[in-house]
Amino acid sequence: MKKVLFLGKNNRLLISLILIIPLLSRASELDELATTQRLLDQVQLSLDRARTVAAQSDPNNRRRYLFDYKKANEDLNTMRAGIDRYTQPSRAQPLDYGKVSGDYTRGRPLWR
Repeated sequence: MKKVLFLGKNNRLLISLILIIPLLSRASELDELATTQRLLDQVQLSLDRARTVAAQSDPNNRRRYLFDYKKANEDLNTMRAGIDRYTQPSRAQPLDYGKVSGDYTRGRPLWR
């Protein structure tokens, strides 16, 4: 004699929620990462504006150390690539995306 498992309405709802919640959290994570990508784009635009202002400023009023825009842009691209690879993986294992330097000062050239 076979036993038939009967689930009431409440149990079916509970099981459905248990199965759906991980999918919703994944969608939420992807939404947050998409927001992060947009914020990185805004940071890129802000860095571009700052670089323009620095290039147009009076050379006599410049500081001893200059902001290293190239290194900052490389780090932004590293972060973007890491997020892209995570959200659209091409293989099962994560790759090493490199390290973000975090140091964006460089000495002012002495020959100016």
